Amino acid sequence: MEIRMTKALEFYFDYISPYSHIANAAVKQLKERTGAAVEIKPMFLGAVMQGTGNRPPGMVPAKNTYMLADLERCAKRYGLTIRMNPYFPLVSTRDLLRATIGLAGDPDKQQRFIDTCFHYMWTAPDALKPDDDASVKAMCDANGFDFDEVKQLANDEANKAALKDNTDAAIARGAFGSPTFFVGEDMFFGHDRLDYAAEALTA
Repeated sequence: MEIRMTKALEFYFDYISPYSHIANAAVKQLKERTGAAVEIKPMFLGAVMQGTGNRPPGMVPAKNTYMLADLERCAKRYGLTIRMNPYFPLVSTRDLLRATIGLAGDPDKQQRFIDTCFHYMWTAPDALKPDDDASVKAMCDANGFDFDEVKQLANDEANKAALKDNTDAAIARGAFGSPTFFVGEDMFFGHDRLDYAAEALTA
């Protein structure tokens, strides 16, 4: 029997989050399996953490130790390799997030850009420094993206406003980290909650 998805999955993420890299793979699998509509919602995690009083796992030694092992375990399930980005967490992903929003008119290109950014942030040996133009240009050149277009989209005032709106909306709706998913007003935190989100999509 065909399962009919009656709602959309909103996917809030930031490239600075390695778990969001895993979530991106999980969301694509869910979409392929169910045909679910996915709404891409880049958000700036730094503002979410500040706005909610949350702290990154790396600031808590026991959590950091667990996270490093857990990331490898979770990545393997989705056929990914995790390499900790040497620039993490002292970099900004805002320009990449704004450019991602600007690509919304071409969903296939947008998804390929998302995949590429996550790969270079968390898998590629030549790790991306997301706030360094030379690093971003090298990634774009190697993957068929126009760096000048990406830069223009990142500097576009409408995309800047949209990223702020996404971030403010995420906080207002109860988000405290990345990745976060919404189905209607039901919130699910973490890629390992996608099965519950899938159930909500058919409710």
